[in-house]
Amino acid sequence: METKLLSPKWHALIDYALTGSLLALPTLLKMNKQAKLIYAAEAAVLLPYVALTKQPLALKGLIPYKTHGKIDAFNVAQFAAQSLLPAFRKNRKELLFNVAFTALAGISVLLTDWKASQAS
Repeated sequence: METKLLSPKWHALIDYALTGSLLALPTLLKMNKQAKLIYAAEAAVLLPYVALTKQPLALKGLIPYKTHGKIDAFNVAQFAAQSLLPAFRKNRKELLFNVAFTALAGISVLLTDWKASQAS
């Protein structure tokens, strides 16, 4: 039986931190306008589904925790694919940030206990 390291609470903390980083870091790092807009739009989508997932730090637990895990897997794939967009592919700083963000999000998904019996 494998043991996952991240509880629902820890996963939520990481999700909130990653979402906040999408809002703050592109501006602080002076990324191109298109990358900043893409990340702001992604944060606008991520924040509600994190806040509405049944987990200990939810604003309101509407989305089942296991469903959140499936959405996360899709999001990680989407972040990886967006590295091919010109806003990232043609700009080293943006590409490196996107690859690092994708890796962190992916590691978070892989290390999370999606079968946690008590998610809220």
